[in-house]
Amino acid sequence: MGTLLLMVDESPLAVEWRTPDGRNWPGHVWLCDLPATSLNDQLPHHTFRVIWTAGDAQKECVLLKGHQEGWCRDSATDEQLFRCELSVEKSTVLQSELESCKELQELEPENKSQEDLEETVLFLTISSGCLLTIILLMRALDPLLYEKETLQYFQTLKAVDPMRAAYLDDLRSKFLLENSLLKMEYAEVRVLHLGHKDLTVLCHLEQLLLVTHLDLSHNRLRALPPALAALRCLEVLQANDNAIESLDGVTNLPRLQELSLCNNRLQQRMVLQPLASCPRLVLLNLQGNPLCQAVGTSEYLAELLPLVNSILV
Repeated sequence: MGTLLLMVDESPLAVEWRTPDGRNWPGHVWLCDLPATSLNDQLPHHTFRVIWTAGDAQKECVLLKGHQEGWCRDSATDEQLFRCELSVEKSTVLQSELESCKELQELEPENKSQEDLEETVLFLTISSGCLLTIILLMRALDPLLYEKETLQYFQTLKAVDPMRAAYLDDLRSKFLLENSLLKMEYAEVRVLHLGHKDLTVLCHLEQLLLVTHLDLSHNRLRALPPALAALRCLEVLQANDNAIESLDGVTNLPRLQELSLCNNRLQQRMVLQPLASCPRLVLLNLQGNPLCQAVGTSEYLAELLPLVNSILV
């Protein structure tokens, strides 16, 4: 069984690896603490290399003297993280299939006679299948180029196939997040705005490791999932105006300073307990949540979070 080997300035360093949640299950993010005496302050920079002992995979990054951060990051675009790399021939074939599907979709009438139930069911099946194929072809060809058109097809697909609305909402959310990650990479920023996108789920959170500011406001999220713990650099999190009932993901975020959760569905005080594991939290806004109406909430928060300077309920 393989493990991770850490080399610091070309010398192996014994460390203990762990996942952000401490469970050490298979995951995308692994952490270790460096011994205080492991770095030579006289060097102009330090080189860190992580090697997977069961294979030939390894990554290297440099930390300059006086800096607190250094990283090595693969490009989501270059690695084709969210789509398969296509040759010119394959792209041509898929483009042709896309045009054919669009033509087929345009031939289907908007209003169909309801006299024959079997014929209606067949029509709906063909229509939904054609629409989903169009969406997937657009994703394969160029997700950013076809983003606006893809969202329009999602609206049509939900109207045609309302029984799968929840699944389609989640799939749409996944695609929007992937597009946002690609745009963030192109802009070379560490701030991600995902507000007003009608998101129902969060995915690919391990790709947000370097994000410092994240805005999730005005969506339809019901929880902040445990995978959010992967955001080790996160300083400001805004998740106002959702339907959040759980804060399981706001755990052990070492740099989180500001958290705004206005107008959600937090009802029980116990759901706030994960916040106590965020050592740098100084501002918490819970206004508009049901638990704010409960007697003793302010006192409970003051005891739970004694280091938080400003708590708004």
